[in-house]
Amino acid sequence: MKKRILCAVLAVVMVVAFAACGANTPKEDENKVTIESPVALLDGVWSTFPEEEKFPVMGGDFGAPVDGAAGEFNISDVENAVATLHITEDSLKLVDKVATITHAMNANTFSATAYHLADAANVTTLVDSLKDSIKSTQWMCGFPDTLIIYTVAEEYVVAAFGNAEAIESFKTKLATVYGESATLNVEESLA
Repeated sequence: MKKRILCAVLAVVMVVAFAACGANTPKEDENKVTIESPVALLDGVWSTFPEEEKFPVMGGDFGAPVDGAAGEFNISDVENAVATLHITEDSLKLVDKVATITHAMNANTFSATAYHLADAANVTTLVDSLKDSIKSTQWMCGFPDTLIIYTVAEEYVVAAFGNAEAIESFKTKLATVYGESATLNVEESLA
């Protein structure tokens, strides 16, 4: 009789222990980063730059420029988007929202663009297309040194190019802000 009671008590303790362990297991959604928009993504990174590292920036496009922060880029003006963002018309169809933040004096010194994918399944297509488009650009006013392309939270692609120091700083801060949700897909010299 004592063995049965002991076995029953042990069984209850094991059930409670397994339930407690299961309660502490993090759920997949708890670790997922939520980003409101491409503007919020870029501003989240830019806000971590110390004042001594910041330089004059503009965001958005010519129709609605934003001073000192990221801004939404109007992608309905396809000709302007293709020319300014170094993206093909076909790849532009893969995104539904875009934001930019660019050095105010020379875009080749620093430019970052965040694209929100209309369908996350197209991430590789967009990354490859951006890489090819940016690398084949006929640069004016000097060449940018470095190109990086990240995927963030499985639904955003961030492409940045510019001088090596600015891009390295942006890369470090983006990785710090978004952690494991940010994956570096491309890092190449453009010089």
